[in-house]
Amino acid sequence: MASDRWLYSLSLSAVASSVAGLLVPLYLVRLGGGSAALGVSASLSSLVGAPGAVLAGRYADRTGNRRGVVLVALSVAAVALAVLPLLRSVPAVVAVNAVLAFALAAVSPVVTMLVVGDAPETSWSARIARLNTFQGYGSTVGLVVGTLWTVGVAAVVSAGTAQESLFVLAAAFGAAAAAVAVRSLPRTARLDVGPRRASRVATVLSRTARSTQDATFSFGTNRVFWASRSLTLDRFARLRGQLPTPLWIYFGASFCFFTGFAVFWAPLPLYLRTAGGFSPGDVFALYLLNNVASTVLFGRAGRISGERDARLVQGGALGVRAGAFVGLAGAGAVGFGVTSTGAFGPLAVVGGLLCLVGVTWAFIAVTGTAIVSRFAPRNARGAVLGTYAALSAVGGGVGGLLGGWIGSHSFDAAFVVAASLVVVGGAVVAAAETLSVTRTSDGH
Repeated sequence: MASDRWLYSLSLSAVASSVAGLLVPLYLVRLGGGSAALGVSASLSSLVGAPGAVLAGRYADRTGNRRGVVLVALSVAAVALAVLPLLRSVPAVVAVNAVLAFALAAVSPVVTMLVVGDAPETSWSARIARLNTFQGYGSTVGLVVGTLWTVGVAAVVSAGTAQESLFVLAAAFGAAAAAVAVRSLPRTARLDVGPRRASRVATVLSRTARSTQDATFSFGTNRVFWASRSLTLDRFARLRGQLPTPLWIYFGASFCFFTGFAVFWAPLPLYLRTAGGFSPGDVFALYLLNNVASTVLFGRAGRISGERDARLVQGGALGVRAGAFVGLAGAGAVGFGVTSTGAFGPLAVVGGLLCLVGVTWAFIAVTGTAIVSRFAPRNARGAVLGTYAALSAVGGGVGGLLGGWIGSHSFDAAFVVAASLVVVGGAVVAAAETLSVTRTSDGH
C-alpha cells in the first residue's frame, strides 16, 4: 500500500468512539435513566456489533466498494454523535447509541481488508498490529480528552452543558475521521476473501488484537466476520464433531465469565455517579486508569503466559478480578459517603480496584487466545477463534441485561452476581487439567 496516512482517520474515529463509550451511559444517568436502561444500552450495543461487522464486510466483499462502506459508516457515526446531545428521551438515546455501535462495528472488517489487501501474507501480522496500534492510541486519547474536558469545562459551565459540548467535540473528531478518510482512503484493495484467506486473517487477528474494551466487547466483531467467511454450514457441522472436549469445556466457562464481566460493567457508571458521588470527570479518569493498566501489561502477560500454564494463569486472574468486583461493592460501605466532599481517599481506592480489573484483563485476554488456539483444529483455527469472539459478544448481551436488572434493585447484588459468575468460570478453567497450555502449537 503506497501510504498509510488513512490510518489516522481510524485513530480519530477511535477517539470519538472512546469518548462516546462512557459519555453515553453518563448522559443516560443525567436524563434519569436507571441501571436497567444502562443494561439495555450496553446489551444492545454488544449484540448489534457482530451483525454490523458481518453485513458490512459481506457487502464490501461482494461489491468491492470497501472505500464507500468505510466512508458511510464513519459519516453515520459522526451524525449519531451530533444527534445524541439533542435527545432528551432515554429510549431515543439507547436507540441512537445502537446505531452508533452498528456503524463503528461495520468499519472493522472492511479496514482489515484494506490493510492486508495489497500485502503478502507474511506481512499481515505486522500490518494488522499497526492498525490496532493506531486504534488503541486513539481509544486512550479519547479517555484522556473526556477526562480533561469534563473536569475543565465543568469548572466554568454546568455539568449538563459540559456533557453536551463533549458530544459536539466527539462528533467533530468523527467528522474529521470521515474527512481524512475521504482524502486518503485507498480506492482499491485487491484481496480475494476466500475461506482459506479468511481463516488466515482471523487467526492473525487473534494474535494481534489487544483491545481493552471488554465493557462493550467490541474487540470481537472483526474476528466474527472473518470467521463467518471461512465457515460454511456444512463445514461447521463437520467441525462440531472435531472439536475436542476441553474446548467445549472452555467455551462453557468463558461464556460464564464473559457474562459476569458484562453484569459488572453495565451498572458501574450509575454506581460511581450515585453511590460514589464521583463527578463525570472522575468517572472518565477511573476508566482511563483501567484502560492504561490493561494496555501496559499485555506484553508482560504474554511472556508470563508463555512460561507458565495458561489454565492456571487465567484461573488466577479471574479469581483476582472477581475479588476486585466484590471489593468495589465493599468500597461503598466504608468510604463513599465522604467522596462528595472532595476527599481523595475513595477515588484512590476505586482507582486502585479498577486498575486491578484492567491488569487482570490483559492476562485473561492473552491466555484465552492461547487456550482456544491450542485446542482448535489447525485447519479451522480462525473459525473457532471467531466463535469464541461471538460467544463473548453474546455473553456481553446477556450480562448487560442481567446486570442492569439486578443493579436496579441493588448494586452490591449485581457486583456479587458478577463475581460469582467469574468465580464459577475461573474454577472450571483452573480445575480442568485437560486445558493445561504452556505454549500454543504455533508458538504463540
